[in-house]
Amino acid sequence: MNRTLRCFLLTSALLVPMACARKASPAEAKDAHPEPGAQDGEHLHLPLKDIRGLRFLVVPEPKTEGAWYPAEAIGDESAQALLSSPVKGIVSAILASPGQRVGAGAGLVALQSPELARLKADWLSARARRERADTELAREQRLFEAQAGSRRELEAARSEATTARADEEAARLALEARGQDPERAGAVLTVRAPKAGSVTAYKVQLGQGVEAGQELGSFQVASAAIAHLELPLPAPENWRPGTVTDVRKADGQRWKARLEGTPMTLTADTRRLSYRLRFLGGPLPIPGTPVEVHVPLAKTVVLPQSALQQVEGTWGVFVKQGEEAEFRPVHRGAELGTDVMVLEGVKPGETVVGEGAYLLKSLQIKRKSGGDDHDH
Repeated sequence: MNRTLRCFLLTSALLVPMACARKASPAEAKDAHPEPGAQDGEHLHLPLKDIRGLRFLVVPEPKTEGAWYPAEAIGDESAQALLSSPVKGIVSAILASPGQRVGAGAGLVALQSPELARLKADWLSARARRERADTELAREQRLFEAQAGSRRELEAARSEATTARADEEAARLALEARGQDPERAGAVLTVRAPKAGSVTAYKVQLGQGVEAGQELGSFQVASAAIAHLELPLPAPENWRPGTVTDVRKADGQRWKARLEGTPMTLTADTRRLSYRLRFLGGPLPIPGTPVEVHVPLAKTVVLPQSALQQVEGTWGVFVKQGEEAEFRPVHRGAELGTDVMVLEGVKPGETVVGEGAYLLKSLQIKRKSGGDDHDH
């Protein structure tokens, strides 16, 4: 065998094994026979036949939903009042204990007030002068008509009567400005409850001297006019000012309440939306009573919370497609007990995994991480 023939045979022997190895490439073999659950584009199709514990449900038609949210019955701006002394004096009696329920007009604090006694004396003196001036004016009027008196004396008497009436009016106003009826005012002033309720705290003690305008304590009205509610984002889309809804207490008592406005900003501490609803009649709860407010929500699909899974920070459901399932992101809404509103992502009539979806979540995470979850 010549030299040329030997080189040809040697080259052929080397090329044949390389061709066989190229034909048996693992990558090409994998492409020719893809594993179950391999990626289709960006989505993983997960096999269902070997997974136990799954239950499926058909996505229902959208419906208008509402939910009960915890709230608190509170008083409005007029429900709390500051008790103050209109005159200078000394605390002579505490007539109602803090927390004691009292009716409107009930006495709370008694004050001995020399200032009030002086004002009453001024009014009595002014009234007496006015009565004398009126009597003198009547006498001068009779004399003038009988031509036994002069016009000058009549005009002087009329001027004196006018001045006396003005002085009496000023003395009367001085008493009424301090919340006192001139006929009933005396040396003792009683600070009374503005409405039915209770004193929350006193800031004075028995025998203490007080100045005019000094704060004596704080008062809380016995009934709450407002239901205060805080909601997480997003805000209910169809809840508008003026909307009437239901409010309930744990014992079953219910009220109607009207939404007064919608919040423009989040609360500084809880970062929630703060709402106020005004009770519409009925025996109102006392301030601080826990209540629940029925909030109307959007018309959406409702699914059990077990159907929604969070994968890599995204909420979604596993949609059944033949013998496989695909994870589909959804827009999660408000929770409704064991259910949850799904605003976007699924359509009525589609089949999703209702129970056991967490098993598919684990399988998807394992597949994406490159884990080996089946036998070859």
